[in-house]
Amino acid sequence: MLFKFAILVVKSLGRNKVRTGLTSLGVMVLVAIFSVVTNVTSVVKSKVNAQGEQTRLIVSERWTMPSRVPLRYIPEIAGQDGVADWTTMNFLMGFLDESRRRDRQAIAIATRPDNLREMHEGARGIDDDSYDAFLTRKDAALVGPGLLKTMNYQVGDSFTLLAARFPPIDIEFTIVGVLPPGEMSNGFFCRHDYYMEATDDRDAVNCILVEIEGAERAKELAAGLTLDYENRQPSLKVETESAGVARFAARSQAVLQIIDGVVAILLIDMIIILSNSISISVRERRVEMAVLKVLGFQPLHITLMIIAEAMLVGGVAGLLGTGMVCGLSQLTIHEVIPVMAWNKFLLQFPVPWSAAIWGMLIGAGVGLTGSVIPASSAKSVKVSDVFSRIA
Repeated sequence: MLFKFAILVVKSLGRNKVRTGLTSLGVMVLVAIFSVVTNVTSVVKSKVNAQGEQTRLIVSERWTMPSRVPLRYIPEIAGQDGVADWTTMNFLMGFLDESRRRDRQAIAIATRPDNLREMHEGARGIDDDSYDAFLTRKDAALVGPGLLKTMNYQVGDSFTLLAARFPPIDIEFTIVGVLPPGEMSNGFFCRHDYYMEATDDRDAVNCILVEIEGAERAKELAAGLTLDYENRQPSLKVETESAGVARFAARSQAVLQIIDGVVAILLIDMIIILSNSISISVRERRVEMAVLKVLGFQPLHITLMIIAEAMLVGGVAGLLGTGMVCGLSQLTIHEVIPVMAWNKFLLQFPVPWSAAIWGMLIGAGVGLTGSVIPASSAKSVKVSDVFSRIA
């Protein structure tokens, strides 16, 4: 019985192949856009939530931008009870060629080389050979795949970062490895000792990242260090990484709300498209509905048939739409297709294959929502009214 019902649903969709095809195409495109947008927002939000749970402290100068934390403070901070690991960070912004175009701009993080993979999430997928080269060579740079493709660089190439702001010094680097796709796709890591030599800046760092054993100890140490360094010159701002991320998220809240609004509009558009298509189909098939009732179909059967048609169209279209986006993302990451302006963001926000399943479920959900009113209209068809008009 169920098998026959499924055949009836499929045959009903085939009555007007053009309408079914165009409806499916519209839902495919919208679900594909929806999956990309929600992937970006979910990556940002998961990053906020994940970092908010980490037991890390960010130590920076309280009153000056860019922050300048004296190097003499490091032994004092690193020697605190409960400190498991630490690293320094200096941020370099510059251009990769003389054109100084915005798409040729890059950001670098100068940091300790010996614990790079442990302290920086964006570096945890580096292969051992690249990491060994980074430890061995002072001018080494581990470059993000997006930056690599933009500039047509290869491992072994040298490049110069032209200063955009402090420090006002151009610095030359040699590429020893490629970072995994993700947050550092358009940036690179370099060694702090090389940065100090190149800039002759041996007195301070932008900030110190400290790993603490236990969340409670992290909060205690943040409060204690803030108090200890409050009246020193320069004074320090010490906060848990969760507090820093929350502050960043608060500044970006308006942007995230706009993106969430776009997502809501996409969902509404999908529901309207599918609902309109099903409504037109129901109006054209009033005679068919009447015949089905004469043959013994109950109003519930007709309702389920209309809902099943909409969910099938939405589910298949959602699966195909997100499947294409996932495939495009993987082809971009594995360099099967060239990286250009339109797909470069997929290196920073790769779409996982699991999104295809979510796309199918979202498409089916849209079909269910959009078919409620047309299905209610279909089950209310009166046999006498339909056949009286035919007569």
